[in-house]
Amino acid sequence: MAKVTGPLYSMSASGSIGKAMVHFTWKGISVVREWIKPTNTKTSKQGDVRLILGGIGQATRCVGLADATHEDSLYGADAKVCAPASQTWASFLVQYVIKNMIPDASSFESEYTAYSSHSAKDDFESNALLLELADFDVPYKGTTHSFTAGFQLYLLGRFGIAMRTLKEGVFNRAPYNKELSTWGSADVTALKNDLLQVTP
Repeated sequence: MAKVTGPLYSMSASGSIGKAMVHFTWKGISVVREWIKPTNTKTSKQGDVRLILGGIGQATRCVGLADATHEDSLYGADAKVCAPASQTWASFLVQYVIKNMIPDASSFESEYTAYSSHSAKDDFESNALLLELADFDVPYKGTTHSFTAGFQLYLLGRFGIAMRTLKEGVFNRAPYNKELSTWGSADVTALKNDLLQVTP
């Protein structure tokens, strides 16, 4: 139902009138357009975008952040420093990974192939479960693989290594000072510990 201010549309209106027209403000001007039924075609390309965005976004949930009884985890504190002032650390992390690591379905599959052949893959998977990460999937995606919990953790490691190179003073410790391909069980555990909240 449209909300009208003043006599019949004389000042402003917002919302829809039935399924006929929609009133809204655009660049400070009240406008009206025909109501169009929203569609969700669920194409494979759309599924790929949702898979990548959703999987990376889900990965950020395991980063320990400050609350009344805890301070930021080491990873969380460094991730916050990396983000521009106008952006949250989580949106910056998601944006960076999408732009620089997995911008499309073929990049996702390439990264996943590198992950699946990693000697510490089982360690990534087991530590991801300890961090309560879960596999993420979109049924209508075009990619072959789902966004597994271990792959989410793997990309958090890649992000830390990338930020250490780009910004002085962050992630300046093990395991981020080593190539990800050389990581072993102890390195994955160190990443997990970095992600956990630190009690005062």
